[in-house]
Amino acid sequence: MKKMKIYITILLFVLFGIVTTKNVHAADRTVVYFKEATCLVCQELVGYADGPAGAYTPENDYIKKMEDQGITVLIYDILSSTESNDLFKAYNVSYGITTSNARVPIIFVGDKYYNDADDIKDVIDDNTIYDLSDDPLRDITVIEGGAFDDLKGFAGFMVVLGAGLLDGVNPCAIAMLLLFVSLLGFTEKKKILILVSVTYIFALFISYLLIGFGLLNLLNNYADQAELLNNIINWFIFILVSFLFLLNMYDFIVTKNDDYAKVKNQLPKWVQKYNKIIIKKFTNLINNEDNKKGIAAVMGLTFILGLTLSVTELVCTGQIYVAIVNTVRYEEVAYSYFLLLSYNVMFVIPLIIIAVVAIRGKGIVSTSNFIREHLHIIKLLNAVLFLGIAIYFYFRIF
Repeated sequence: MKKMKIYITILLFVLFGIVTTKNVHAADRTVVYFKEATCLVCQELVGYADGPAGAYTPENDYIKKMEDQGITVLIYDILSSTESNDLFKAYNVSYGITTSNARVPIIFVGDKYYNDADDIKDVIDDNTIYDLSDDPLRDITVIEGGAFDDLKGFAGFMVVLGAGLLDGVNPCAIAMLLLFVSLLGFTEKKKILILVSVTYIFALFISYLLIGFGLLNLLNNYADQAELLNNIINWFIFILVSFLFLLNMYDFIVTKNDDYAKVKNQLPKWVQKYNKIIIKKFTNLINNEDNKKGIAAVMGLTFILGLTLSVTELVCTGQIYVAIVNTVRYEEVAYSYFLLLSYNVMFVIPLIIIAVVAIRGKGIVSTSNFIREHLHIIKLLNAVLFLGIAIYFYFRIF
């Protein structure tokens, strides 16, 4: 009887140890899941096949399925905070994922990772994820920021401001402004001329800002959905800015030698001609309607003119802009929009200054000559900027 009690006690201890060990392992089962709020596939994985506005289907919530299996799911939105984005990069480095292949949704489990939606669903449905979650995750080292890695901090912010300012002294934008100001001969009142010029510049600002926001939103929604598309975008920007670097270096050489006829990086001739026709028609209309409709009508026509020319000038002024938009999209959502806003503020500052100077002194010709004389410096600065962007995307791809 005494021996029986001993056996029962030993058995109870063994059973308790088994249960305890099982619970410890269950508690240790952990996976790390990275997503984006704008990622449609990520929303599908939590039961919203038609996006957040669609109906929720619990049977298609794969994150909940893992939690129901006893797995702890650590969820991070890489666009929600700098810390989440740094953590995402650290896991990519630890698991040997190149920058060009880094995308969401992705799950890190044990010594493996899955960044294809169908693969994620399969390993959850067949319990593979449960078995792998018992293995420890790889060690990671979080590095905040880094050279050519992002635009966080004061240095990155200054790069964006500098790019906007440089784009603002782009000969394409300034030439259209000077032509516009020179044609405003319907009044001698300088205050009205300044008001109309600022209206024109404000239209450019709003138009470019909306174009940038729209492009950024498009890239955020779709560029990370497929690895091929993301790679194509990065390669396209890298090749484009590398070509523009060489083109601006060529323009720097020819303008340095005062051979302006050989400048390559400028608006196509037919676009320049079309823009001049638009400006003449608008200014003629303003001259004819000034006495009938007043300054409000003049400003309205000016605003429409600014919106129209912003689209036609995008071929030239949009070169730097597109590269910057595709660069800032890797930042947090709110910060990326703030960077674009800052870029566009800097973009219009040179135009405002030139408009005021030209109107106050009626120095259209002298202002044009000043820009022409310093065009080689503008071209060189453009080349340096494009080289920096090319280096940035080189590190992002390789």
